[in-house]
Amino acid sequence: MLHRACSCLLAIAWLLAVVRGPALVAQDQASALPPNQWQEIVAGGVGPRVSPALVWSAARQRFVMVGGTISHAHKPPFPYDVLSLNLATKTWENELPPGGEKWGPLTGAVQPPKFKSPYFEMLDSEQNVRPWQRHAKMWYQGQLAPWDGNLYSLLCGRTVAYHIESRQWRNLEPANAPLPLTKSEKEGLNWSALGLDPLNQELVLFGGGGLATSRGDAGTWVYSTKKNEWRQLDLKVQPPPRALSPLVYDPQSKQLVLFGGDGLDTLYGDTWTYDCATRTWHERKPVVAPAPRLGHALVSLPKSGKLALVGGVGYTSSTAYQALLYKPLPLEIWTYDVSLNAWSLVKRLEEKGPTHFSVDAAVAAVDDQDRLLWWGPKTTGNRYENDSRTWLIQLDVSHSDAAATAKFGVPAGTVVQRDESHDPAWYAADVPTPNLSEQVRFYEELPTNRWTAVAAPKWPMNRQGGGWSTVAYDTSRQQFLHLGGGHSSYFGNDVAHFDTRAARWSISYRPQFALDFNYDLSGPGPWAFNGGPWGNHNYHAYNYDPVRDRLIFIRNEYTHVYDPERRVWPHEELLRNNPFAGSKYTSYLVTTPAGVVIWTNRKESQFASGVWKLSKDGWNELATTGDSLPLPQTDGSTLTFDSERNRLLLTTTLGEKGIVHSGQVWSCDLRSGEVRKLDPAGREAITSKRFARESVFLPKRDAVLFGHHLGEQNRLAIYDVANNRWCVAHVPGSEFFYRPEAGSSVDLGLQYDTARDLVWGVMCKLHPGAVQVMRVSDELKLTPLP
Repeated sequence: MLHRACSCLLAIAWLLAVVRGPALVAQDQASALPPNQWQEIVAGGVGPRVSPALVWSAARQRFVMVGGTISHAHKPPFPYDVLSLNLATKTWENELPPGGEKWGPLTGAVQPPKFKSPYFEMLDSEQNVRPWQRHAKMWYQGQLAPWDGNLYSLLCGRTVAYHIESRQWRNLEPANAPLPLTKSEKEGLNWSALGLDPLNQELVLFGGGGLATSRGDAGTWVYSTKKNEWRQLDLKVQPPPRALSPLVYDPQSKQLVLFGGDGLDTLYGDTWTYDCATRTWHERKPVVAPAPRLGHALVSLPKSGKLALVGGVGYTSSTAYQALLYKPLPLEIWTYDVSLNAWSLVKRLEEKGPTHFSVDAAVAAVDDQDRLLWWGPKTTGNRYENDSRTWLIQLDVSHSDAAATAKFGVPAGTVVQRDESHDPAWYAADVPTPNLSEQVRFYEELPTNRWTAVAAPKWPMNRQGGGWSTVAYDTSRQQFLHLGGGHSSYFGNDVAHFDTRAARWSISYRPQFALDFNYDLSGPGPWAFNGGPWGNHNYHAYNYDPVRDRLIFIRNEYTHVYDPERRVWPHEELLRNNPFAGSKYTSYLVTTPAGVVIWTNRKESQFASGVWKLSKDGWNELATTGDSLPLPQTDGSTLTFDSERNRLLLTTTLGEKGIVHSGQVWSCDLRSGEVRKLDPAGREAITSKRFARESVFLPKRDAVLFGHHLGEQNRLAIYDVANNRWCVAHVPGSEFFYRPEAGSSVDLGLQYDTARDLVWGVMCKLHPGAVQVMRVSDELKLTPLP
């Protein structure tokens, strides 16, 4: 009885807090704010959420914050998923649903029912309809429709609605949704925006990336709130793909306005309008515009009748380890007049005031008094800290600063791009003409049986350290092809080319970067706007195919194809629905004269592997007989083509019973498919907790050289193929890829140069000393292991 009474009292107190007259409070607060001056009003109070939606509810006369993802690294309790701002007390209050009063107090942490799965769901463990906040990232996708009081959003492919007044969620489940249903916010569409179209009572979806389309984005879709129906617009003209560019409705012209955004390699400064009457896009070309930016706020001011742009983020060209490639711009307030096609700068703030998330959408909203609420990190914080800040400003846009507009504005259509090693033109600028004959002589005069560094005038310093990636050798052009590297180092999706004839580096195109996914193991969809797959850990999942004259890269269900001549990823050559598992962690590709061959896990079982050949018709499995193929291990297996016998040689760390590499070698005949355990001599001396990932066949020695140090530097593992035995060889200079821990070749790529009879080693950190070459002679001493 006491518990019931307490619950009732809590409910009454909560309802009183909700229904008390906030309009008077709002007016008092508005009159107290000096125009165009930022005031911090709340410290913290919302938990560690990232990228929530923020709207003004005219019905509630409150700012309402909805969703925002919370990392699994943060442990509950937190404030509730939906909060409203009480301006009288300057506190964020929990907007608990009917019946949820028992979950906790009006402010601070609450304990709602948990979710059964770590993946996205719309039902908690007590069958309450609400999104799993771990995956409730909004970007610009949370929009409050004034015609029905619902906040609409797209969460993990679901079209959802939250009714602000009743505090209830619905999963709308339209039959023809534009996005695939995903398990987490990291899959599917990212960085997109919804715009309100009151004329048609529709939502307009544009922007973002992560979809398996030729543009890498969704294009333009409209959602009818009356029909619960999505449809894609077949438009000849629409803005180029971009990320983190908001849409705002202009009531005067009945058009949506879009400005700027991130093309992932280019910051846009263009202005577009979407005509709600005709459902068509038009590029506007004002005389002057704000500087290119991403992540800004774009809002409609109901009192003044104008549109305002606030904040924004620019690029950096840093090549430091784990470089922060984005930097908030000085906080500016611009207005845009659609009828005059004119931008005007109202105020620019060089210091003080609110801070801006570097890789997320601005979290801002405007009330009916033209007050803008801004939520962001504390000045010295980051987006994962609980200690956020809430700021309020009374916007007065009745006057603009003509001199500042001219000074800080730029011509329409201006773009910003990263420079120096991020720019393909940089590699050929201010470098001497290569002396090809001198380079030939350099290779001819190499000392034997030792590594020698190859010099180059410029290096792909944009690689930021590289990591966890092999290298491919394009025999047609005698060049190396290198994809990006590690979740903790480089996420750009360009291809680095090293011309061995000229000893010159270049890159395929300006790398596209993935905002909040940079330095992540996953990626925002299968490819970027330029069609290039994301380059995090690539392991041994790519190699050159001499038959197709293409670089082949495996990632999940896709076989990505790169044209090294045109330096593009032709979308029409992409292969879908790989017949194997296709995990980049355990996909090993090797080049043969007949094309690329892959050894990887089967789709139907992670405990069985297979071999597939890439032909003109696609992937064809090699039917195998004899012994079972071993399982490939991440960074702990090798796949070598034995050109003398037209077979594969395989090693793997967990190939046999036990937890260490047993020294076993398997052969797989590429004609007959026969698989044999070779049981080489010296197996006992080759054990390792993680064996090599890189290997190369030396045809003139009939041996396999491994990128693996046995116990000490320069003591390399060699498999003597002819005599079926393990050996060791002392190879001076091998310290360039030495790692004291197990798995010493995770940053190394090895390739054999048939035309020159050379072995090449390329480290992922593409800086001086990263490219090494060696001529192996008969004098290289192979010492059999006992």
